[in-house]
Amino acid sequence: MEQMLSSAGALLIEALPTFVVVVILHWYLKMMLFQPLEKVLSDRYAQTQGAREKANEAIAVAEEKVAEYEAKLRGARTQIYQEQEAWRKQLLDEQSRSVAQAREEAKEQIQQAKADLSAQLEQSRQVLSRDAEGLAEQIVQGILKGSKN
Repeated sequence: MEQMLSSAGALLIEALPTFVVVVILHWYLKMMLFQPLEKVLSDRYAQTQGAREKANEAIAVAEEKVAEYEAKLRGARTQIYQEQEAWRKQLLDEQSRSVAQAREEAKEQIQQAKADLSAQLEQSRQVLSRDAEGLAEQIVQGILKGSKN
């Protein structure tokens, strides 16, 4: 047993430098490789995250501008529709005035035509009345001449 203990102690003593080298290698790699690599990765993550935040901010600004543009567009459309409605109303008013004026003129022409027709009728009656009187006299004279014969 003693021999086993002494061989285990010798083995331990021989393994001790390897253990020390492994511990030193661990600290060396940690300091020289893993910490700088971790720093690079964290910097890259921060830059990526920063770029994402900037992109999100840019998207938010763009969405605000789009909303503002759409609001202005709606306002412009509303204004255009109002102007079109005012123009249409003005056009309808002008048409109504023109129609009313044309009706009035037609009414006046009709009245004038009726007056002219009434005057012509009265004239025709007078002419017919004179002609009728003249014919009546001729008939009476013709009858009187015929009864003398």
